[in-house]
Amino acid sequence: MEMIYCDSAASTPLNEDVIAEMTEISSSIFGNPSSIHKFGQESKAIIERARFNIANLLGADLSEIIFTGCGSESNNIAILGLLSKGDHFITSSYEHPAVLKIANELENNGIEVSYIKPTSNGVINPEDVKKNIKPNTKLVSIMYVNNELGTINPIDAISKITKEQGVIFHTDAVQLIGKKSIKLQDTNIDLLSLSAHKFYGPKGVGALYIKQGVNLKSSYMGGGQEKDLRPGTENIVGIHGMSIALQKSMETIDEWSEKIKNYDNLFLENLDKLDVRYTVNGENRISGILNITFDEISSQDLVIALDMQGYAISGGSACSSGSVKASPTLSEIGMDEGLALKTVRISFGKNLTKDNIIDLSNSISSIIKNQYVSENENS
Repeated sequence: MEMIYCDSAASTPLNEDVIAEMTEISSSIFGNPSSIHKFGQESKAIIERARFNIANLLGADLSEIIFTGCGSESNNIAILGLLSKGDHFITSSYEHPAVLKIANELENNGIEVSYIKPTSNGVINPEDVKKNIKPNTKLVSIMYVNNELGTINPIDAISKITKEQGVIFHTDAVQLIGKKSIKLQDTNIDLLSLSAHKFYGPKGVGALYIKQGVNLKSSYMGGGQEKDLRPGTENIVGIHGMSIALQKSMETIDEWSEKIKNYDNLFLENLDKLDVRYTVNGENRISGILNITFDEISSQDLVIALDMQGYAISGGSACSSGSVKASPTLSEIGMDEGLALKTVRISFGKNLTKDNIIDLSNSISSIIKNQYVSENENS
């Protein structure tokens, strides 16, 4: 049975061109980039070409891009590199654990943290950020796209406020990059995190944009690579793969955005035709991520039943979907626990066809109806 993957918000398969490029590099380039001989300089050239390419695609200067091991590490470097005892940090209460766990730890180390709750529609109100800024506020970190809901936060408005107040602004843009275009030189964003495996690149590599003039202290000790912010021998193959993956994603971004939007609509329209009772959570959502509550079945039962029929979806974010308890993100937007435990995340990717989308909605309808029949027989 062929499995149909509908969990692209968790991770994406490698682009075939990326596989070919990484294979070629891994079989021919092996020198340490810090070495001054020819082998080392060949490796260094691969890294710097990737840095130039990624910077160009994001509308940044190449000096503003450092390479990391993932989006979570980028978040750590950005936040821990700025804050010290006595500072005030503002973030949202529905961030990825890579930000929330840092915030919790900072509170234990003399840093004041304010958590902004999202609205019931799943977005952060810029005025709530403004009201929480104090004289000692050093950093605001708000995710660009929520990883469970797919809701897009008003980052332009929030970062405009932080700039006016003289506060540095960071955004976790892991769920945005590769799905929408951005020109960082035209924004008020000071720090931005991204991760290759969300846009058909390899796992184990990410990047951090650091606007010129923003100075971070290092949280690591080592060889001094990446401006001493991420010391250690660079992942040449992964960095090259990320560069190619982002380039390929950006080349087809308009076409793909329209296609994935049509997939969302097709899926929901077919559920309507099948009389499936559901609610899509969140407004102003990025295409391709659907957070859906199905009234008549638990998320755990639906995920397992679909897996047995050849479909992979998620019971929440990949970082918490192994748990049966209600998602903290859903709790933060005011959803009660009973409904939260009936909520799944379905995220469409480039591997899918229209037939896959229709078949998935048909399978969901069939599973729910079969459960209803089974429950009546047992009552």
